[in-house]
Amino acid sequence: MTPCERVLAALRHEPVDAIPWIEGIICNGIASAVCGTPISVPWAVAPDGFTTMPGDALAEEQKKTARALGTANLQFSAFAPVFCHRMKKADDGSPVLVGDGLIKMRRDFERLFRLPSPTDRQFVANARKFIAHKDDYCACACVRLGIGVTLLSMGIEAFSYAMADDPQLIVDVHDAYADWTAAVVPMLEEAGFDLIWAFDDVAFNSGPMFSPAFYRQRILPKEKAVAATFTKPLITHSDGNMTPLLDDWLELGQRAIHPLQPDVMDIVAVKRQYGRRVALVGNIFMTHLVRNTPAEIEAEVRDRIETIGAGGGYVISSSNSLTDDMKPENVLAMRDAIRKYGAMIGK
Repeated sequence: MTPCERVLAALRHEPVDAIPWIEGIICNGIASAVCGTPISVPWAVAPDGFTTMPGDALAEEQKKTARALGTANLQFSAFAPVFCHRMKKADDGSPVLVGDGLIKMRRDFERLFRLPSPTDRQFVANARKFIAHKDDYCACACVRLGIGVTLLSMGIEAFSYAMADDPQLIVDVHDAYADWTAAVVPMLEEAGFDLIWAFDDVAFNSGPMFSPAFYRQRILPKEKAVAATFTKPLITHSDGNMTPLLDDWLELGQRAIHPLQPDVMDIVAVKRQYGRRVALVGNIFMTHLVRNTPAEIEAEVRDRIETIGAGGGYVISSSNSLTDDMKPENVLAMRDAIRKYGAMIGK
């Protein structure tokens, strides 16, 4: 099987010859360390949106890491802009994805909220160049359904006030983003992307950032309608404890959920309750890849493959992304364990 075939088969709960491995982001520092050569992929797309690297170069640069690790996917960002303060460096030098949101009140929405054309000629051409260079890898179109980017553009404080003072503002911002994604995805599907991966963080470690009732009543119907138009498989992502939202979240009809953060979610319980309904992606704890030993990483990977991979419907991944603070030897231990045990479970 090709890398792409493995991913798509796993999402359909079909037999695979080996457990596939995909990642949302593989940061340049850790990618360079495991490849033994400098890797430069412009992952920072917020607040501006579309990736700036030419599509052919973006695919080729990611394939270097995919070949070194055996990962199965290449990522292409099709994000609408975030209305927030510009990216900046934190005091410790680590990047801050976005600053505080700018859409505090309705007048901000009316004055600031302008989205680029989802059929921008340069963007479309770039997407097609990317697909022309994807080879046998799984080309993932990375989008946002709307609620995650609404939170980013408003900021959690303004979002919380609006839930009490003007909930329709949240709905209007959200729906504008959702409609934009609904317009961009058909172009991505026509270009030849293999799956749609929606990144919308909506939970803290303690639980959802807003009430499940608000999500169910004011957000979910729109996102269900948008997701229903997709012809390619959908993976949905949110960090944090999504357990209280799972029943509602799965109404989106996604093929898989990611990343099942292991310190706050029980992947075994999720597999038991929902495993026939949806595939699971992730759960190798990022903190362990930073702090633990290669032997401990091997044991963790083996456990996930044998416990969650049994019966199909599992794609292995970190519990978010591969980051520059991880030990290269641990990431390589993850690679080696996936090769060793993933092929055994595939048989």
